[in-house]
Amino acid sequence: MSEPLSVEAARENLLYIRRTLEAAGQLTAVPGKHLMGAGLVALAGVAVNVLMTGAPWSQGASAGAALDTWGLVLCVALALVSHGIWRKAKHTHTPLQAPLVRKLLWGLCPALFVGGILTHLALRTQSLDLLPTIWLGCYGAAVTNGGLVSVPPVRYLGLCLLAAAAGSAVAPPGMGLTWLAVGFGWLHLVFGAYIAWRHNG
Repeated sequence: MSEPLSVEAARENLLYIRRTLEAAGQLTAVPGKHLMGAGLVALAGVAVNVLMTGAPWSQGASAGAALDTWGLVLCVALALVSHGIWRKAKHTHTPLQAPLVRKLLWGLCPALFVGGILTHLALRTQSLDLLPTIWLGCYGAAVTNGGLVSVPPVRYLGLCLLAAAAGSAVAPPGMGLTWLAVGFGWLHLVFGAYIAWRHNG
């Protein structure tokens, strides 16, 4: 009788080790509430464009001020989410291990780098109506890749952002702000709320 018990105990130990290693290979400190905050910041950026500066690609708009608005949105959202990751990791006692952070950066940075290059080309050629598709597409690709080392909703957020990029690509240029509101605003609100609910904040 002892041998079957030993085999069963060994299987349970292996399963426990496997789950532990899988957990160690995931960034579980994704801050749902801070993602929601980033979504609100993006919606505020859209509101500034609509009410004050106009969209960067609109006729008669103050393109410099409109682009500065999105630069500010990027900086604030990045600071907000980074602080949220650090705070949640500390609260849940899940340290941000260097190998995991490196893996996350390898997933995020290439697509974001391409996004920066394409943004520069759009500005240089005055093809500003391409910016919503570039921003949503490259950010969506980065989030999808980064989601491979994070909780599953992050991957689905990335896929939805890619769908929003596709929508902006076939929509009239005048709908660019609408797609930015959907992608950077509402998707972050929806997925951030879900992560906060199902993944401890």
